[in-house]
Amino acid sequence: MPKEKVKTQYVGKIKDLPVVDISNFILGGEKRIVFGPDRFWDSHVMRHLTLKPGAVVPLHDHPWLHWALCVGGEGKFVVGKDEYDIENGSWMHVPSSAPHQFWNTSKTDALEIICIVIPKGDVNPVGDARGC
Repeated sequence: MPKEKVKTQYVGKIKDLPVVDISNFILGGEKRIVFGPDRFWDSHVMRHLTLKPGAVVPLHDHPWLHWALCVGGEGKFVVGKDEYDIENGSWMHVPSSAPHQFWNTSKTDALEIICIVIPKGDVNPVGDARGC
């Protein structure tokens, strides 16, 4: 019997995408891959990060740059020696090798960030502190 062809899905909800385990890197954090080499975008990876109230992405750096958009909540963003307040609608640029960090300052709401990196930058952070 011939295999049934799976229809390509062109629209969906972020909450329905599989969760990637980042528990060894961010406690209280959740990551989902929106686009990447396995989903419509060979040259980059777009991730959706959700940080529960009080959750922190540890200060880290890596040799690739990335871009981020805050799409919900409020928090702090550190890049180099500068600290910024972020909220829904804020954009962030992380130069390559710049130390950076995000954290949720809310006591009640999640901080949601869309982050874009090159595929090499989307490492599974379990055991690798450079996963963001």
